[in-house]
Amino acid sequence: MSKVSDTMKNRKFYIFMIAMAIVVVGTLFFLNNTAAEEALKVRAFYPEAKKIERVKDIADDVFISINLPAVRRAYAVDGVIKAYVVSCVGYVGPIEVLAAIDDEKGELIGIEILGHTESPDYAEHIGKNWFLDRFKNIIAEKYLNLVVLDKENPEDIVQVTGATVSSQAVVNAVNAAIGAYQYKVKGIKMDRVPDVVSQEMWQKDTNSFAINWEGGAIRINTEEIKQYEQMEMDVVLIHTTGTETPMKVKGPTLRHILEREGIDLSQYEGVGITGRDGYYTMIDREKLEVNDVILAWEADGKGLKEEEKPVRVALPKEMGPYWVKMVSNIDLYDAISSKDIDKIHMFHALTADIDPYFYEYYGSKDKSIEVGKILKKFDAVDEKGFFTMGASDGLIKNETISMVRQRYFIKIEGENAPMNIAPSFKLGMNVKGMTHFSTTKDAVIFPEKMRAVVRTKKINGKEGLLLEDVLLTAGMRWTGGNGFNAVSTDGSQLQINGEELPECYITSEDGKVDLCNGHIPLIKDLLRIEKL
Repeated sequence: MSKVSDTMKNRKFYIFMIAMAIVVVGTLFFLNNTAAEEALKVRAFYPEAKKIERVKDIADDVFISINLPAVRRAYAVDGVIKAYVVSCVGYVGPIEVLAAIDDEKGELIGIEILGHTESPDYAEHIGKNWFLDRFKNIIAEKYLNLVVLDKENPEDIVQVTGATVSSQAVVNAVNAAIGAYQYKVKGIKMDRVPDVVSQEMWQKDTNSFAINWEGGAIRINTEEIKQYEQMEMDVVLIHTTGTETPMKVKGPTLRHILEREGIDLSQYEGVGITGRDGYYTMIDREKLEVNDVILAWEADGKGLKEEEKPVRVALPKEMGPYWVKMVSNIDLYDAISSKDIDKIHMFHALTADIDPYFYEYYGSKDKSIEVGKILKKFDAVDEKGFFTMGASDGLIKNETISMVRQRYFIKIEGENAPMNIAPSFKLGMNVKGMTHFSTTKDAVIFPEKMRAVVRTKKINGKEGLLLEDVLLTAGMRWTGGNGFNAVSTDGSQLQINGEELPECYITSEDGKVDLCNGHIPLIKDLLRIEKL
């Protein structure tokens, strides 16, 4: 019996040893295979190199471990350490980058993203060629500097719109590679580079948000929000790209939270909601009356992702631009200056003397006009009013005047133009195919898009837009006693009475707009329509 027992023990031991051997061999194979793949990626940057070999224990160097902790591995190319694998923690986790340097020119050849755990919503574009190309042929003597919009210096890297933290993580990683290159090859000790993005940059308060009103405020954390009356609802998030995301959300409504504080939401003209990434939207009284603003802390039975905390907005009857993630502040507006549009401008005629800016947005560099320069053309702009944009798909979105005064653009060519773009706007949260925008007194229209939402008629071989519909859609209101004044770009003017209005049409071609009464031309190259 003991022999049988010993035999069984020996068999178990042998089986265990064989299993361990398989694990070890498999692990070594995986590591060797991964290392081989990485070496091939290095060679892609140095196709003429005779010898490429991995440098042992570079991360253990005292100076590098203390000052350049992002450095993980390095490769010597024909005896010179030129390629570095570096890793920096972004919004969610580490972003691993391969940075290749040309020793003869002393500049970056380029970079490749080897892997990351960032959210696709925010960082799917950091691996796109149009972003990676920004790191090519930059002198590797200075650290790179992340900028929001304009590249003014050779070392500037323009961030991916809506992915500031992930962009900064890539820049930090590449800077660590530059620092390691200068130290190992040139003998120069550069400043320390952190291997995490500073908390100040991304304002990582994922645990609470504030609700502010005149004379008071409350802050609610992620545990307290569960103590309010909860609403569970199946909703569909409709992005402006046309894609739909069904989900089941859970959380209290803004109305119920305020009721607990003795505040009646219906007494306010609107609410402004801001995310930690700087994104903002305004929900006016009309939308509040027909919608519950759900402050969701759970989606599809799970807590929110880190990049969506502390809560996200679900507004069931509205499109994606109203569904703010990572809510940081909710402001209640007891007064919003009402609109009384008295001038409606033709966009191309109004902006003809404004030099366009070629804004690069998600890899596409298109002609754009800065909104702040347009506002300067208006007689007055009420800072308490809102900048309202309308789209051919029916979307209406409001922004604060202060937000659109700087670094806010209307893209006028390329896909989805006219479209609002800004450094804090992620693709899919834009107003695409814009028909018009307005302040409290002035509106500006895009006739080529406006034709999709107004009545039209063939006028002298062109598609004519009924002027009455155009004015109403852009927000102008009038009584029977009002007349109108049409002004051309050459300064000529023509008055139109209310009885003539239903017979008037505008046609557009190559940016120029003509005004007709039926088939009779009235004014060529129309600049604006004024309410008298």
